[in-house]
Formats: sequence, C-alpha cells, structure tokens
Amino acid sequence: MNELKGKYQEVADKIEEVFKNGFVIGGKILHYIDSTFSDPSAAGINEVLSGSGFERESLLRLIFSPDESIQFHLEEFLEEADIREEDVGRITGYLSAREIQTKIIFPDERGTIKVQVSPAVLGEFIEHLNMHVKIHDKLAEAVKCIAGDRLRTLAKVKIRNARKEFAGKRLDFLCLFFEKMGSEEERIFDECLESALGIPEEADDRSDIYRALSSKKATCFQSLVNAERFEELLQKNNIETLLLQGVRPVSIDKDAVLRKMEIIDRICLAVFGKT
Repeated sequence: MNELKGKYQEVADKIEEVFKNGFVIGGKILHYIDSTFSDPSAAGINEVLSGSGFERESLLRLIFSPDESIQFHLEEFLEEADIREEDVGRITGYLSAREIQTKIIFPDERGTIKVQVSPAVLGEFIEHLNMHVKIHDKLAEAVKCIAGDRLRTLAKVKIRNARKEFAGKRLDFLCLFFEKMGSEEERIFDECLESALGIPEEADDRSDIYRALSSKKATCFQSLVNAERFEELLQKNNIETLLLQGVRPVSIDKDAVLRKMEIIDRICLAVFGKT
C-alpha cells in the first residue's frame, strides 16, 4: 500500500511541476483570447479568470489542455510508472488536495498572470494525458527501429493519444511502418505517422489497410479535380450566378492536399511495395 502511495505521489509531483513551470500562451490560443475578448489587457484577462462562469472555465480548459510538448516531457516517466486506469482518479485526488497555483505566460507586455487551478480543470488535464494507455509489447519493440530518442518519444506520445487498441493486421502494419520508415527525417516521419495512425479501425487485414490509404488518396485527388472545375466556372461566371445555379464553392489548400497524397504514396511504397 505504501508503495502504491509512493507511486501516486511521484506522478503527482511530476504533474505539479508542469503547472509550477507555467503555460506559455502562443499561436492559436493567443489568437482565440484576443479575438474572443477583443485584445484584452492583463487586467481584462484577470477579470475573466477571477470570475466563476462559463467563460473562465472554458478559457482555463483551453489553456491547460496538455499539448504534445508537455506530453513529450512526461512520456518516458509515464511509461516507467505503469499507471492503471483505476490509479488516475487517485492521482487526481492527490493533486486536487494540494490546491495548485500556476501561471499563464504571455509573449507580450501582458506578462505573467497567476491563477488557481480548479479540480475540474485539473481533472481534464490529467484525463487528456491518457496516462493509463499501454503500448502493445510488439509495438514498443518496433518503436525501437525509429532513429533518434526524440522521434521515438514523439511516436509513443502519438500512439498514446490515438487511444486505440492496435491489434491484428493493424498492429502488424504499424510495426512494419516503424521498421520501414523509422530512419526518415523528422518532418516526413511525423507527417507519415499521423496518416498511419489514422487508419480506420474496421481496416483489419492487409488489403483493407492498403485500400483505406488508397481511398484517402482518391478523395484527395477528387478534391483537386473539383477545385479546378470550380475555378474554371469562376472564370466564366460570377459567384452569385454559380450559387443561384446550385454550384457549391470549393476552397482547398492545393499544396496541402498534394502533400497528403505524397505522404500516402511514401507509406504505401515503404510498407506495401506499391503506390
């Protein structure tokens, strides 16, 4: 029993350390705050965070949702800690009793804002860590094929976040993916892994998995065709006329779609030997 308490204490300490270090606001979250609250000053943000309504809770949940950088920091520890699903509630209780205070760090003149972490927000943060998710032994062995500690840890984080039970041919496919693509450079490997983990659960044999990837590629190609047709129509008609004719506007990022097709080809060639 004391050994279990020690484990809970250790995990709680690690998570509390994350909160004590604070959360740097940037990118999409900063844009959301500025657009939602009309570029609030530090005093304005403090006012929202000092309240007790929906705005405060939703903003805190957004700020304190653990991103991959936080999970990356915790991954190797969590793997060793061997957290079970029934342990998560106890760890949450340990942390809630500590009445943790954290800081929100803005990259501009608004500086740093201190805030108390409510049990509800803390509970959601811990839930999103997916601490109890275990990587299949066969998959853990295949991850060792990935070149570089950083990429290996990142792969474990993404597998944990997938929250899927990889079994059967899907497990074999993912293991082969790591063996064949583990030496790719980081940017390419990261993009390919996102697609590999997104294989539908119903694709449970080798041909189904290849078909699922081919179907994604076909969908991408069709969206390019539709976009080109719409552009051709726009050259001959104004948008109002097209809307009256029931034509649906098509807007896509062509470069992103072409990149997705390229990624699918890379995976299929590496794992199946064909595109």
